[in-house]
Amino acid sequence: MSSSYAYHDRRRVNAWRLWGVGAVAAVLAGLLAKSGILVAQRFLLLPLFAPQGYGVWRDAAATAYVLGAGLIALAATLLLRVLLAATPRAMLFFGWIMTALTFFAVVVPLTLHRSNEMLAACVVNLFIGLIVTSLLAGAARWALTRGGQAPRPAWR
Repeated sequence: MSSSYAYHDRRRVNAWRLWGVGAVAAVLAGLLAKSGILVAQRFLLLPLFAPQGYGVWRDAAATAYVLGAGLIALAATLLLRVLLAATPRAMLFFGWIMTALTFFAVVVPLTLHRSNEMLAACVVNLFIGLIVTSLLAGAARWALTRGGQAPRPAWR
């Protein structure tokens, strides 16, 4: 058995820490999505997710976008948890997968319709992807412990 697999067998994941940061990342992703929508609508005067003439439900797409950002952060946490349990180089795989997903989230709005509104959506998607990836990468380092060792206190 090689040393990388031996190290992998001795790692433990503190699931409470990982999912705690995953929940915070989900809330932050939703707040960032809503902030991006508000900046686009109020300051840049772009009708991002606010079609005209829909009355009370005109922000339904914005609500779905905010909730979707939070769910994607939770799905990324689940992906990281599975990778930490199943692969010896989980952070490498996680980084590449999240980079590809962020790139996909940035490119997709451009394929739908080229406008300033879609460009704003691309920027918001980029920020969400970067924030979620960096938070979860830090959480993984914080949540990983060796077999018999207690996790480090958060204040050190």
